[in-house]
Amino acid sequence: MAGLSKLFLNRPDVAVKTYIVVPAEEADSLLDDLVRRSILEPLPAGEAKREVEKLEARLEIASRTEKLVQELSSRLKSAVEVEVKELPWDLDEGLMKLHNELQETMRIVRALEEELSRLEGTLEKLVALRMLLAKAVEARSTSIILDYEGSLVAVKTLYGPAEDLKKLEEKSLETLMKVEAQPGKLIIQVVFERKIYDELRDEISRFEVGLKATGTRDPGELLALVERQVGDLSRRVEEIREKISSVVASKAYEIASAKILAEEVLSKIGILREARESKYLTVIAGWTLRSKLPEVEKIVRGRKGVLIAEEAPDPPVEFNNLKPFKPFELFTEIMGYPSPHEWDPTPLLTYLYLVFFSLMFPDVGYAIGLIIGSRLVLPYFVENKETLSKLIKIATYAGITGIITGVLSGSFFGSLLGQYISAYIPPVLPSLPPRLAALGDIGRAILSYIGLALMVGYFMVLFAHAVGLYKNIVFKNKVGVGSEAIIITLMIFAPPAIKTVFGFNVDVLGLLKLLPGDVCVKTALSLLVVYAVFRSLVDRPFGALLWIFDVLGVMADTLSFVRIAGIAIGSAIMAELLNGVIVNTTSALAGASIVAFVVGFVMAITLHIVNLGLSSISPFVHSLRLIMYEVSSKFYEGSGRRIMPAGVKARVVKIGAPVK
Repeated sequence: MAGLSKLFLNRPDVAVKTYIVVPAEEADSLLDDLVRRSILEPLPAGEAKREVEKLEARLEIASRTEKLVQELSSRLKSAVEVEVKELPWDLDEGLMKLHNELQETMRIVRALEEELSRLEGTLEKLVALRMLLAKAVEARSTSIILDYEGSLVAVKTLYGPAEDLKKLEEKSLETLMKVEAQPGKLIIQVVFERKIYDELRDEISRFEVGLKATGTRDPGELLALVERQVGDLSRRVEEIREKISSVVASKAYEIASAKILAEEVLSKIGILREARESKYLTVIAGWTLRSKLPEVEKIVRGRKGVLIAEEAPDPPVEFNNLKPFKPFELFTEIMGYPSPHEWDPTPLLTYLYLVFFSLMFPDVGYAIGLIIGSRLVLPYFVENKETLSKLIKIATYAGITGIITGVLSGSFFGSLLGQYISAYIPPVLPSLPPRLAALGDIGRAILSYIGLALMVGYFMVLFAHAVGLYKNIVFKNKVGVGSEAIIITLMIFAPPAIKTVFGFNVDVLGLLKLLPGDVCVKTALSLLVVYAVFRSLVDRPFGALLWIFDVLGVMADTLSFVRIAGIAIGSAIMAELLNGVIVNTTSALAGASIVAFVVGFVMAITLHIVNLGLSSISPFVHSLRLIMYEVSSKFYEGSGRRIMPAGVKARVVKIGAPVK
């Protein structure tokens, strides 16, 4: 679930209160290192002195021993109860002895695990080869070549990730056999030109299956050989697994004793208590992100210091998104940073922004122009390199989605080149007639796009309130749950009620096919009354009026999505008008075909670049507005504080005149 959350509603990287005790002579060097790496937000000196306590030097060995205990315990096949009857009288000495003993055990275990990993890799290749040979036998092949290197060609049997092998396939002369051994991995038998093979030898060797069966061989004979090797390797793998378990189980008493001693030492440490009074130690306190704690701890240990981290109320946060979503953190920053107990909506907003943008920008040519133009134009307007990089990536992602909707609408500089797309792919999205030739089709296209925009708006607003409902359920906000539940139910019953009373065809869910119209009307009116009473009770004294704004707000939010149709149709109309000018001009020069082509090409590039510049800003701004006000405002507060680590960034400065 944690992995899935990174794809939709992510959790921010929350900071923890960090205390560092370091020898006084190392303090300046340590602080300088932390500042340069921007991984610590120091607390004011006065506040640090009030909060810190002494951390004993043996904290480090106790922490390492505890980690060893956890690593070894995790390798036991099942839980083991051990009765520890006696502990050494010298806890420190006993802990050190056990630490060294367990460390040696861990070294043996890791060596066995490395051998196990190597054998499992070989076994995986052999199992894949078995599948390939089985396919050859099934096809009744009488011979097969697994490995051959001649003067003209080389035949190789390779196994590995599909993406890597496909690249090698592209460079080969022929693929003789191919089998998907497991999801995402292939085993293939390919032929390379000898020259190409020599160039790729090192890369190809990474994927060879390891069975050196040169020359032409019988598939059945090879299959039997591989079967025997698979059986032998499987038994060897199981033996090593049993040995790992046996080694760890033999140290169960030592593991249990070390666990008790480590906990005993840690419980007796007066955390940072004596550091304030010692002239030989210095205490540094501040905030560090959870993800940065290992790095900070490594630096602190290198300075002969110790570190302890603890949870604290209202900590600062930092974004923790996957790389594709990082550029879109700019949008979340505008609304505020997530609080420590709040979702980061950046992944979800990324999807929605790209959907809205692509619907406002459905043209293959303009989308390609946006991708290219962002790299040429934005550097003149954005000085900050980090922001510039994010904006270029946003434009690139938006351009890619614009290409998709452009194909779906059959638009490539309008109908100029889009007519060739439409000839092969029927338009899915509403599209204007070429050069606005058919007035009736123009009206139908506009109305269809408005209907599509309103449909998107309705489901997006409904989805946003559903996310708000889920959030209130998770955080046990009963008032929020009640409010969102009523709004969502009202949104479901209001459209069929409106159709029943006013005749507008807005029953997008088709509820009237299941329920009579009068039932929908009565339900919608009842929900309005219930919501008005609910808000009046929970939001006194203004709730009696606020419910009206909530209900009207849902309608306004939905209607706000009409801007998608307006921007898309406006840009499309301009494109078709320009196409009309281009076609009329080239038609007038029909006698000189080369001149007509050159003039038409220059006009098309020039005029459509101008239209691209005019039409690319609106989708950016209005898509941002939709995700900010119509979507995220239903479930996102943005009340957190960003961590502000001290940091120094190096700059390159040129001084003096160049030597001529």
